[in-house]
Amino acid sequence: MLVTFLLAGTEGMERVLQNLLLVALIALSSGRGAAQGVDDSVAENQCILCHANADIWEGETLHLLVTPKDLADDIHWQKGITCQGCHGGNPNTTNLREAHAEEDGFRWIESPKDIPDFCGHCHANAEYMQGFRPDATTDQVARFWNSVHGRHLQEDGGPTAANCLSCHPKHQMRLATDPQSSLHPRQLAQTCGVCHKDQLTAMRKSVHHAAGEKNAAGAGTLMDCNQCHGRDVHGMPPARDDTSPVYLDHQVEACGRCHEKYLASYEGSVHGHGLRQSGLVVTAVCSDCHNAHDIYYAADKRSSLHTTNVAHTCGKCHYFIEQRLAASVHGMDSGPATETQLAAAGERKKRKPSCVDCHQGHDQAHPDSVRFRQQLPNRCGNCHADYAQRYGMSLHGELTQLGYEPAARCSDCHGAHDILPVANPQSTLSAANRVETCRNCHSNASLNFAAFDPHADPRNAETYPWLYRITWGTDVVVYFLFSLFAIHAFFWFLRSLVHTLEHGRDRRLETGESAIMRFSVGQRRSYALLIFSFMGLTLTGLPLKYSSYSWAQELAGVLGGFESSSVWHRIFAFVAIVTCSVHVVWGVRRIAARRRERRSWNALLFGPDSAVPNRRDAHDIGAMLKWFVGLGRKPKFERWTYWEKFDYWGLYLVAILIALSGLMLWLPNLFCLVFPGTSLNFAKVVHADTALWIASLLFLIHFFNTHFRPEKFPLDMSLVSGLVSEVHLQKARPEFLERLRQEGRLEELRTTVPSRSQLRWWTLAGLSVLGLALVLLAAVTLAFLGV
Repeated sequence: MLVTFLLAGTEGMERVLQNLLLVALIALSSGRGAAQGVDDSVAENQCILCHANADIWEGETLHLLVTPKDLADDIHWQKGITCQGCHGGNPNTTNLREAHAEEDGFRWIESPKDIPDFCGHCHANAEYMQGFRPDATTDQVARFWNSVHGRHLQEDGGPTAANCLSCHPKHQMRLATDPQSSLHPRQLAQTCGVCHKDQLTAMRKSVHHAAGEKNAAGAGTLMDCNQCHGRDVHGMPPARDDTSPVYLDHQVEACGRCHEKYLASYEGSVHGHGLRQSGLVVTAVCSDCHNAHDIYYAADKRSSLHTTNVAHTCGKCHYFIEQRLAASVHGMDSGPATETQLAAAGERKKRKPSCVDCHQGHDQAHPDSVRFRQQLPNRCGNCHADYAQRYGMSLHGELTQLGYEPAARCSDCHGAHDILPVANPQSTLSAANRVETCRNCHSNASLNFAAFDPHADPRNAETYPWLYRITWGTDVVVYFLFSLFAIHAFFWFLRSLVHTLEHGRDRRLETGESAIMRFSVGQRRSYALLIFSFMGLTLTGLPLKYSSYSWAQELAGVLGGFESSSVWHRIFAFVAIVTCSVHVVWGVRRIAARRRERRSWNALLFGPDSAVPNRRDAHDIGAMLKWFVGLGRKPKFERWTYWEKFDYWGLYLVAILIALSGLMLWLPNLFCLVFPGTSLNFAKVVHADTALWIASLLFLIHFFNTHFRPEKFPLDMSLVSGLVSEVHLQKARPEFLERLRQEGRLEELRTTVPSRSQLRWWTLAGLSVLGLALVLLAAVTLAFLGV
């Protein structure tokens, strides 16, 4: 009845309603910066007589209701744009047909597809829009039709397809900067969520639920959708379009604007390399791992990166790896990340590992890269601490710590994602497969070689009793010898210092004086070669022995890495072996020559020219001890003293240990043709521990006995020049000198001390070698002490 009454033109009622709406609009518009002339246009606008009357519209026509409050807040109305500006027609009549006459320009909206062009009537008109704002853009409609929403609208055309009014509510459009605007950053997620309900629900629960602008109460709001999807809201392309802000590389950059630290680490990861360098469109970007809208903290069970879910997340790309992991020791029975007997990496909870326990963080290196392989033992060690520690003690572990890329890591022996229990016949380390696994690196590996235990711990008496005994025996020998040496050296130093202060230092070589040739040129050359080769072995062996120390790694780098230092180590070993072998041959030939002179074995082995310990040495030790405590005179010696014999035999015994164990490690396949692989474990302990400590101790004893005694300090020139002052020899070894005289060999060995310049060169050379040797000895000592 009311509609009939209005259309019949009852002028009294029309005027009353018009006046009431006019007052309401003017009141609501006041204070909102309404454009000049709005109130005049309202007075002439008959549209509101019907469209503002709530009693007329209901059901399917309710969308035609336009309240005065809506119009008062609308940016169009505030700019002076009335109903006719958008809809056309005749606003000056109350006649329904005349008001909506197409000949008067009324524009019908028959379907949602018509809305973009309806809005474009003004917004695509550059001349018209620039009348409101000189820099106004007018390509919104064109961009919309090319956007994901425009394409969907063209294809679907139904009410579910977004159009202008989906984001800009009709008759109540506000500036995007207005906090009440549907497009304001605080409101945008709600606006988008009208269509994207699932995404909105996910966002409200995600880590981004309070990542947007703060509200009046200071609390964070939902993150603005445009932060990820871009500011080109009208031309927003589909997510899979290569121009989309959330497409692959653009997505990484979009996330990186907030997460700068993770962007930098992602760029260096295997996924980042695949994206940037390889140009792969199948590589993982942020949303592949974290999801798009339902992003949760990794500790949240709903997270795609939670330990119980991450295998499936990674499996979306690495499907077959997920299958292998599920069948491995880390996933069998109940799957990855389920309960087990060991605590997971960095946690107290006992569970099986999952992908992120090994492939950690955003900077995931390529599994074949040096960086990943270097980190692998530590990552496995997060769960398998005991095995990792024992691996670090092994040759493989030491080489890894030095950065030697070919060295075997955990996965080279155990496999990567398909690790099985050793008892499983399919395991790479089962009895049937172990040799083939070893041959991946050691091509000639034999069955004996495969018995080598790469995790052997010489400190574990229960599991490795023989290795433990060797290590324990080494400690006993080292500490026993050091104790004897310390006591002997202490008393000797004090007594020698008193004697030197009372009687002066030993007679030095003086140019032109008479001297005795104590060491021949060949003997001095052998001594020099041994000293240099042992120092070279120590220098090139220290980085491997102490590979976990930063100084050792730096030293290895200076030496050119393990490849270079290993070559030099073997060269020095070859020199040492040849030198010792030549000396042995010389000794055998000398004994043979003396036997042809019908010398007895007793005279050859225990005579004064022999270095074999005899009764005289026991007597000399007793006399020396008495002198130490002031109970006797300083003893006189024959050709060899007991400490010189100790140096000589100790050096050769250690040289044999070093040579045999070193050759076994150098040529493991050859030795394993005869010996079991466990012999390599013994060789490792002997070569790296036993021989090193005893050799270092022997050098320390040798340096003190020869050079550091007060009467000799800082250098015993006889080892460099081969000469000993005849005056000193007469005082210290009169029996030796007298025997040479009686045997008629004194004149043969007597010579004259060369020039001062020659003596200075000998001194400089001797001190240089001694200084280098002391530096190496100090390095071994500091490393032994854990400094």
